[in-house]
Amino acid sequence: MAINVKTTFTSDTEGIVESRSGKADMSFTGKNLAPYEFFLGGYAGCLHATFKDILNKKKISFNEITYDITGVKREEIPTTLKEVTVRVSITGAEKEKQKAIIKSMDLAEKYCSISAMIQMIANIDITIAFLD
Repeated sequence: MAINVKTTFTSDTEGIVESRSGKADMSFTGKNLAPYEFFLGGYAGCLHATFKDILNKKKISFNEITYDITGVKREEIPTTLKEVTVRVSITGAEKEKQKAIIKSMDLAEKYCSISAMIQMIANIDITIAFLD
């Protein structure tokens, strides 16, 4: 499956990322999302899609989930990621399903393709908090 995006820079620091499904502004000045923010957001999307597929097969649901992801880059060039911390907050999960949810997230981390790429260069730490 081929994936295509086109990025056009309108200046040295501002650009537009476009695909068949939409577009988003990119910036290196803090005005819009920066490249690594796009990347970490894409990781959250991949992880979540994989996680939800697993939960759907187990017929487990919840009300809401938030992924708070922090990436720490190396100082040396190339400044690739060295640590990725994922804090997951889930509301509305049944208490008796929480162990199965944690196991499902472990499987999602294993099968998410972006997670597999990150694991080649960085450590990933995922924690889950269940909120009422």
